[in-house]
Amino acid sequence: MFSLPLALRPLTLALVTTLLAACGGGSPGTVSSPDSSGTAAREQAEALRSPPPSLASVGERLFNETRLSASGQLSCAGCHVAAQAHADKAGGFLPVGGLAMDQQGLRSSPSLRYLNGTPAFSIDDQGRAHGGLFWDGRANDRVAQARGPLFAAKEMANADVASYVRRLRTAAAFADLLAASGLPASASDAQLLDASLQALARYQQQDPAFAPFSSKFDAVQDGRARFSEQEARGFAAFTDPRKGNCAACHSASPPANAPAGARALFTNHAYFALGVPRNRSAATQDPAFHDLGLCGPQRSDLSAQASLCGKFRVPSLRNVALTAPYFHNARFQTLEEVVGFYATRDLDPARWYPVVNGQVQRFDDLPAVYQANVHRGPPFDRRPGQLPALSPQEVSDIVSFLKTLSDGFQVPAGPQS
Repeated sequence: MFSLPLALRPLTLALVTTLLAACGGGSPGTVSSPDSSGTAAREQAEALRSPPPSLASVGERLFNETRLSASGQLSCAGCHVAAQAHADKAGGFLPVGGLAMDQQGLRSSPSLRYLNGTPAFSIDDQGRAHGGLFWDGRANDRVAQARGPLFAAKEMANADVASYVRRLRTAAAFADLLAASGLPASASDAQLLDASLQALARYQQQDPAFAPFSSKFDAVQDGRARFSEQEARGFAAFTDPRKGNCAACHSASPPANAPAGARALFTNHAYFALGVPRNRSAATQDPAFHDLGLCGPQRSDLSAQASLCGKFRVPSLRNVALTAPYFHNARFQTLEEVVGFYATRDLDPARWYPVVNGQVQRFDDLPAVYQANVHRGPPFDRRPGQLPALSPQEVSDIVSFLKTLSDGFQVPAGPQS
């Protein structure tokens, strides 16, 4: 066996000890430099650290966080209830918020589901509005939409960005927001606002609950279920241009340019004035007030375009059976009322509008100067003496079909009838 001369052994031992120390190894008694040991400790801590939370998971917590409101009592989920397809809570009217939770909102809370495919707001060369979020299209994406309620005086009522960020810093999810966004605790107010909005948007974009496509309609389309006789009649009346003509705006087919496998969204993202009757709310106590949709009051850039006044976005009908009350002003509480209004608005206006001195106040929630904007195509295009486009039975049938658009359908076991 090879062995070193005795004279060289101390020198070799010293050299090996030096090399081990330089590599961070050696026996427990080995002395390392402060820099090398500190680096090793930091690397070990980094390796043991759990991965940062996803921005979407943080967004879910912020969505349910009441501390983000000036009142400390209202979260995004307070007006967009999961059990109601992320729309108004069951049995409600217009949402209530504000600093003291005593301010009635102007419009109903639309469902937040099935919005990922919504195009940005635009007006074509024929003056027709298309796309955008909210009832008046004033937000082009979920980030802009998330920002709106945070600073609306009748909703979460934050006075400014600084006051909002002060509240955000007290939220239980704040540390995780920093980690998910890669921000330091010293991040600016603008950075923290943007990070929280991105988290809220990412949650709604990525969580399957916002676009499950799990309705009976989807199961029927997939061949896993069949409509009942009444549902089938309702679907036929819904799509028939001589009957409900509903599919003209609430398309039951995927968009023409959609990728393979896309599902119907039941909206064409357009805007219409339907002459919905005036409601009784805090805003309408002033007889001079009118909600003009695209023309304001919640957006002001289109106020001079008279042809757009009174028009509101066509919402998706997915989950419509869960999202009462209906229309922008929450005027109707049931689907039967809504479909009946379409069927008889022009044939029996006294059923829907007030009568003063024997005169029906038709389209009473729209100033006379804008009433020419009211849509009069099918199924409204009926003259006195004609039958409605929809019989009472067909109204009932369409309502039955609309209920097949609710998420969460479970295919029954055994043969389908």
